[in-house]
Amino acid sequence: MSFNIEILEQKRNPLIDRLELKVRISHFSKGSPNRLDIKKKVAEKQKADDKLTIIKKIKSHFGSTEDIGTIYIYDNSKELDYYEPFHLKVRNLPKEKRTEIYNLKKKNEPYKHLLYE
Repeated sequence: MSFNIEILEQKRNPLIDRLELKVRISHFSKGSPNRLDIKKKVAEKQKADDKLTIIKKIKSHFGSTEDIGTIYIYDNSKELDYYEPFHLKVRNLPKEKRTEIYNLKKKNEPYKHLLYE
């Protein structure tokens, strides 16, 4: 899928050890791109680890070819684990891992090792 990402705003948050980005995602004559594709492209653009990149939200409007997103890039997994809620950490994973984590959580088995593989 071809789409372009333009960084509108970039702010360093030293207290939380993360980079906060506001981006515009342009996808002419296509649907909105997948979160994982956006995450990989932003991490690649910022030369960061995509495992420490979290897409907080993406706002899209019906019929529009542009989306606005908020993305956080953490310096380490400890900070990411502390500040981000469980559902956002899992939402930023591939579908196979998400279902595996949810199944393990239902059974009350350990699942945290799968979050940062």
